[in-house]
Amino acid sequence: MKSKKLYRSLISTTVLFFLSGCGGSSADSTPENNSLSSIIEKAADKSVQLEAVYPGCEKLEAQPNTDIIFHNANGEVVTTYQTDANGLFKGSIPENAKHLSAVSSDGKYSQIFTYMDISEGVNLGRITFSRPSSQPSCPTERVCDQVNIDVSEIGGMYPGYTLYNGSLIAVDALSGDRETIEVSRCESDEPFYFAVVSPSGDEAFAAKVPVNSMSSLSLKSEEFRHEGVRVSTQSYSGDGSERILIVDPTGIDDGYNDAFFALEVDMPYIFPSLAASNNYRVSQSDHFDLGPNEFQVHSYSNSRSVISNDGTVDIEVPVTLNRDAATAFLAGGANGSFSFTYDFSDLDSRLHRLTLQFDFTTTNKQSVDWFIDSDVAGTLPEFQFGDAIDLGEADFSALDSFSMSLWGHPHAPQALNEYRTFVSSKQDVFRLSLPEYKSYVFVYYRFFNRN
Repeated sequence: MKSKKLYRSLISTTVLFFLSGCGGSSADSTPENNSLSSIIEKAADKSVQLEAVYPGCEKLEAQPNTDIIFHNANGEVVTTYQTDANGLFKGSIPENAKHLSAVSSDGKYSQIFTYMDISEGVNLGRITFSRPSSQPSCPTERVCDQVNIDVSEIGGMYPGYTLYNGSLIAVDALSGDRETIEVSRCESDEPFYFAVVSPSGDEAFAAKVPVNSMSSLSLKSEEFRHEGVRVSTQSYSGDGSERILIVDPTGIDDGYNDAFFALEVDMPYIFPSLAASNNYRVSQSDHFDLGPNEFQVHSYSNSRSVISNDGTVDIEVPVTLNRDAATAFLAGGANGSFSFTYDFSDLDSRLHRLTLQFDFTTTNKQSVDWFIDSDVAGTLPEFQFGDAIDLGEADFSALDSFSMSLWGHPHAPQALNEYRTFVSSKQDVFRLSLPEYKSYVFVYYRFFNRN
């Protein structure tokens, strides 16, 4: 069959990281705010359950009538169901079914979430689709402005100290001559966070200042009541790795609800009285070309671990980036189709889940985001989707870009579907302070076609 070249588009990494269990991006990611099914339990043998949702203006909304397609080992359609009025699906796995896809389409844009090897039963939890184009736009309430804050009082209390804001942007050393600093204030923001670090680096204090109390636009010395504890990472010495401290001030999500986000060399402190938990990220990156006229590859690897309140941390070394893994994966799709075999089991034993993302426009002018969730080794068959969507004569080699990620919690259940249920039970809220979350590892490869 002759393949037609796909129209090219870029991938959305936002959804990828959401899918990859890296945690939410706001305090609204709590189960109380967003979960439509309050209890996630292990699915009965030979059954599947899931919920389809999309981002509403204030919370996640149910997405009814989402197509649930069961495929056989060859990717052919066995049978098709739909989610109910609450976006839920629960049912027995049909005979000969091995894989499952959830498909949402409005005629011009489609999203596909494909889960490989579900034949023994699994709870897939929540599947989050993009907001349907038929839904009205949400009102924009976020209003930001630049404001000057009086720092003369803390300058007198901490002369010569370096002042940091929550994004770890350093302000000049405090002195009697420094009276104000400029910050961005948004009406819908979380509180401001500031820290001061002594010239010797032996002492640090932090402040949490609610935005609505900043009307006076002045920092007071009594607000810096959270004493810093220096982090000790002598157990790890990496070759060019970037180490980042993350402080979670809410105690809800150890993902990206940060009071401070800092390179260790900038401010190696945690503030136990400010945060319910603290964690530590070690990351590596690499960029290389596969052939003079083929693909450029951007790769990234990280690991995350909890930091004890005394500043000690047991570092989990990140997965070593391997260019051979990217080369082998690309070679698997050399036939141009979306059907190939892959095996990353030798890359690192801590990795036990693979996510692929393909973003393209079909030959019938339909834009498609396709996410595939799999074990680290397997065979991608030539999937068919019946009446839900026609991919046309899709050509893998014509993609402008695509990505793959491998990840896992080494102390969580290791079998694919048990791990899926584990992730689903957390509804994207991960607390690295708990034993089963310790040492999350993640590897990401993004391919850019140079032709």
